Amino acid sequence: MTRTYLFIKRNLKEMLRDPLLYCFCAGFPIFMIIMFQIILKYSGEKTPIFEVKSLVPGVMMFSYSLLMLMSSLLISKDRTQAFLKRLYTSPMKAHNYIIGYFVPYFIIGIVQSIICIILGYIFGGISKTGFISFPSALLLIVEMMPIMIINIFIGMILGMILNDKSAPAITSIFISCCGVLGGAWMPLDTMGDFELFTRFLPFHPSVYLGRVVTKAYHTLPDELGNKVLYNFNENGWLFLGIIFAYLIILSVITVFVFKKKINSDN
Repeated sequence: MTRTYLFIKRNLKEMLRDPLLYCFCAGFPIFMIIMFQIILKYSGEKTPIFEVKSLVPGVMMFSYSLLMLMSSLLISKDRTQAFLKRLYTSPMKAHNYIIGYFVPYFIIGIVQSIICIILGYIFGGISKTGFISFPSALLLIVEMMPIMIINIFIGMILGMILNDKSAPAITSIFISCCGVLGGAWMPLDTMGDFELFTRFLPFHPSVYLGRVVTKAYHTLPDELGNKVLYNFNENGWLFLGIIFAYLIILSVITVFVFKKKINSDN
């Protein structure tokens, strides 16, 4: 336990010393929410997906993809600089490395969630549309945790199998997928079969369930022209199953990759 704690502490210090952490993991979500609120205002507030209740879950999901980038960079750099190989001589096991890398990014992910929710309250107050209650805000954080963990695990896997030059390029592909396939700022409910395809990836279901929590509206109205709330009964259980399936599969892959790489490097 002491070894794991010291490794967590070391990785947290490495993260906090990296200016990219503040630019991407903290600054970028803030910039995105502000930018889309400006676009909403100057579009005559006719873009439901940019409304704060719809936007915040999308930005939260996308911000976690930046954790993927940061975790892959740190791990690949540690491998390139032979830091991990030196640690292999210690009594640390694979689970010590996994926990040591995972916990700092999980903490940063919670901070990202809090930042996005605070901005939701701010812009909800400015627009006088309101946001969500405090219990709902806590529920939103819990609901978004699986996709946060999924992104961290993907970053850890890529960091273990790629070097510090190729890891950013590959993770950028996943980051683009999070934005496009997650419907963070794209109205997927207007895209027919493409939206059906995105249901079977973890990004869109996470945003959908987040919008159920915030009581956001679909882009398309019903036949009578009335706004339609995101409804858990429509796809909720399916989406939960999809998200947790990815979570379990990536957890197993992460353990397998770490054990295999540690054994091969030794």
